[in-house]
Amino acid sequence: MWRRASICSVLILCSVAACDNAPTLVAHSGGEPALRIINAFTAPVDVLVDGQVAVSGLAAGAIDTIGPSLGAHTITLRASGKSSSQSITTAAGALNTVAVVRSASGAVGSAILDDTNSVVPAGATKLRVIHLAANAGTLQVYRTQPDFGTPISWQFPFNYQPDPTSLSAPFYQSTVGAWEVRIWQTPTDASGWSTAPVKVIIPLSSGEKRTILMLDKPGGGVRVEII
Repeated sequence: MWRRASICSVLILCSVAACDNAPTLVAHSGGEPALRIINAFTAPVDVLVDGQVAVSGLAAGAIDTIGPSLGAHTITLRASGKSSSQSITTAAGALNTVAVVRSASGAVGSAILDDTNSVVPAGATKLRVIHLAANAGTLQVYRTQPDFGTPISWQFPFNYQPDPTSLSAPFYQSTVGAWEVRIWQTPTDASGWSTAPVKVIIPLSSGEKRTILMLDKPGGGVRVEII
């Protein structure tokens, strides 16, 4: 059985130009298990839990959260006659995150985004950025961090990541304080920092970590979610 899960949204200090959706931090509240589905495919998807439809027609670039019962489940992600299945085991109070992705062949795939091996030491913070905007092409992503105030490239080239669980989506570590991330398409160097259409500032306390997701926006462009 599944149910609609409870989530809460906390606004992150940010400035976003030419973007309808300001970045939000989406967190799970309560002691029940929850499953967050991120549609990083290029078409709507249906989400099935143990063969039963839990979410119908989740739009490209959208995020939804449901509450499966405790224990082992099979999650099937279905779009345009194509599907991919993923096994998960839910636990009390845990929030699992699965992204629906597009493989190089165009098939539906899935990637678990849960971070199980990135401990943040006391006095430190961590951040990662994942490119899940399938229609956006190469993006320029630069950052400043609490211990380094000069804009530096996140990675180059930064293309759509159908397998964000690989080492191509690492966490970077810094000290306590504010991270700033800016995103643009052209120019392809740091000169785009001052005019970047997407600007996100994330203050983090000791031991905290966040993930920035870049997703397709309906009608074109990129939107940002923080998890």
